[in-house]
Amino acid sequence: MKRIRVIIASALLLLPLLVSGQNMDDVLRYSRLFYQGSARFNAMGGAFTSLGGDISSIAINPAGAAVFRSTEFSVTTNMLFRNTETTYNGYYSNYGINEFNLGNAGIVAAGTLGTNSGLVGLSFAYTYNQTNDFREYAVIEGISGASSMTDYWAAGADGYNTWELVDYTSAPYMAYEAWLIDTLSGSFTEYASIFSYYGDMNPEYGQRTRRTIDNGGYTGDHTIAFGANISNILYVGAGFGIQAMQYTGHYLHSEEDIDNTVPDLVYFNYTDHFDASGTGWNFKAGIIVRPIESLRLGFSFATPTVYKIDEVFYSNLSAFLDNDTPGDSSDDADPLVEQSPLSYAYRITTPWRFDTGLALQIGKIALISADFEFVDYSKAYLSYGLDGYNFFSENEELKSELKGAATFKVGAEVRFGSVYVRGGGGYTQSAFREGTLNENSDFVNFSGGIGYRQKNFYVDLSVAGQLNSEEYMMYPDAWLEPTYIDNRDINGALTIGVKF
Repeated sequence: MKRIRVIIASALLLLPLLVSGQNMDDVLRYSRLFYQGSARFNAMGGAFTSLGGDISSIAINPAGAAVFRSTEFSVTTNMLFRNTETTYNGYYSNYGINEFNLGNAGIVAAGTLGTNSGLVGLSFAYTYNQTNDFREYAVIEGISGASSMTDYWAAGADGYNTWELVDYTSAPYMAYEAWLIDTLSGSFTEYASIFSYYGDMNPEYGQRTRRTIDNGGYTGDHTIAFGANISNILYVGAGFGIQAMQYTGHYLHSEEDIDNTVPDLVYFNYTDHFDASGTGWNFKAGIIVRPIESLRLGFSFATPTVYKIDEVFYSNLSAFLDNDTPGDSSDDADPLVEQSPLSYAYRITTPWRFDTGLALQIGKIALISADFEFVDYSKAYLSYGLDGYNFFSENEELKSELKGAATFKVGAEVRFGSVYVRGGGGYTQSAFREGTLNENSDFVNFSGGIGYRQKNFYVDLSVAGQLNSEEYMMYPDAWLEPTYIDNRDINGALTIGVKF
């Protein structure tokens, strides 16, 4: 080895002064919403801004509560099937997971005042909708031809003396302690990785790289809303939203020198884990106008959600090094560097949301609806770091990388007596600006379903799919090959409802 010393274990006990865990990925994760509503809502593509009359729609447009004329309760259970395919440097893997959850539940208490003009009815509603499911299991595996995560750590250590690393950044210090990076000969602040034998030779790559991603969590929307029916023409509503979120981010990154081209290195394993939880709040308001019997127009908005988030995180790094004596294991080393769990708190403020829609009723036989939503993701930002950190650079990156994105939804329903057949679809633009890595990472949705309704009881079924492709960088490096990820979701929902 270039450095002659043995390290068995080291604990990192100081919170890094440079907080790098909170970034654009976190902001976008909690800002994008994919409502899992009732089976009817899901089957019709979620195009309910102008329709109302469905418990899930109230979270998007509180005026939907004013359309109800009686008390109603419903609950929806979902089964998610998620398939993730990855392609890295020509190597392919495919893994799937499934998960059962509560997609929607709520109650609306509505009453009429016995008049046909002026204030006709009032309503009060509580609804819960799951707005995102973060469960993901993916494996990225292949041969790296031009980069290693150790190069990224070496670049992160540049400019610091070795005794300063523990005070400023966690992962490069761990890599230094595990002998995966070291200073260049004759320098105290410039670093290189073991793949170039710390700058003494040209880098040798071709190592087997494997990253296992195992994430989980959700966001959910609790909405308390009030609605008023004015002359059966104008429906108005306002609501207060309480957002709950939980997220677990976990990956294991491994690199193995399978061709024995890197001096000393056999393999290393790096684990990064964090648990985040928090609550947020927002305000919602909207209207639905029925200028003629067969036409409804809707508009709603939601203020930014302000999340207060607490995180607990840790990482650890282990390696196996065979050193310089072939066939002699006495000088082998297996350094282990572990980070004790640390905590941090901060805030995320998501963007405004604007929805508009129209619906056409065709007698008592059918209806067609369409929605348009706009969210400017560049307006989201991080703030109030626990240690006073202001996130200036992270917020500047948000503004330069993200943009406004539109969502288009359509839905239709046809009635055959007590049986209803439904279909829908949607398209969501990428939130990333042109010229960025994921400028084409759009979402495509399709759905269908069936329902059976009586005067005081109904049951609905739906199946909805979502397609999305993205490019993923395991770490920032100009020479790293991107991973191509294809996500395919199938979500089945069952709703049971009663009216009083």
